[in-house]
Amino acid sequence: MFFNLSVQLKLTNHHSSQRRLASSLGVAVWGGLLVAAWVVSADFAFCQDSNTNSSSVSALKSENGDSGAGFSPMRGNWKAASFGGDGPIYFHKTESGGERIEMYAGDPITGIRWTGKFPKDNYEIRLEARRVEGFDFFAALTFPVADEHCSFVLGGWGGGMVGISSIDGMDASSNQTTQYKEFETNQWYKIRVRVDEMAVTCWIDDEEYAVVPRGDHTLSIRIEMDPSLPLGIANYMTRSELRNIEMRVLNAEAAEVLGVSDVTKKTNESDASDNTSKENKR
Repeated sequence: MFFNLSVQLKLTNHHSSQRRLASSLGVAVWGGLLVAAWVVSADFAFCQDSNTNSSSVSALKSENGDSGAGFSPMRGNWKAASFGGDGPIYFHKTESGGERIEMYAGDPITGIRWTGKFPKDNYEIRLEARRVEGFDFFAALTFPVADEHCSFVLGGWGGGMVGISSIDGMDASSNQTTQYKEFETNQWYKIRVRVDEMAVTCWIDDEEYAVVPRGDHTLSIRIEMDPSLPLGIANYMTRSELRNIEMRVLNAEAAEVLGVSDVTKKTNESDASDNTSKENKR
């Protein structure tokens, strides 16, 4: 189903340039402005201004260590997606109070779906995933984009294909997001997806792998992934594990879907709940 022997390899060369300032005073002024801008941006409750480029802002926040701010764990509402022929799924509690999800190989697909509240727009979701056994995709994250959906696929079509399925009817093996990456067995990889008003942006280990501008394309999923809707994670004839699944909202409208009026309040309440749980264990 997902195999395609014609693997496309896209390599992106990043070039950097340096500007020379005329005097040491100019250097000091620019340095001060950059520090001030970072401090101001860290104080915002929301993650992006509506007139700002999504990819650039996200990359800047990642470099400044802000990519972790405001995330809340997603636990307790994951259920088997019931693809038919699913492998066993096990939910393990970690020593730190987190959750590790083990999904065995199915015939051909095994997956989970989120049954709790979740926004359709202006959010980020992140997790860690690894392939334990097998040679195909170990994580396909299906997620909403307003009234559409798509899947960010890692390791498909024989083991190394990365991309978004589907864009304008073309799946991850044959559209502008198609890339190849070698994934090591038993190695954890960080996955992050951002859906905002400007674009859908996907990262692996904080490296940007796909950007799809909003409004320029039609997004959809392959029919085989329907059981993942509206939000789910699946593998293909592969045993994989997931951990540290978290999300954050980017504006007040997205927060309202979760039943909170303040993004910061949502995060603080989640942190307080986790701390209380750990104290009770002791």
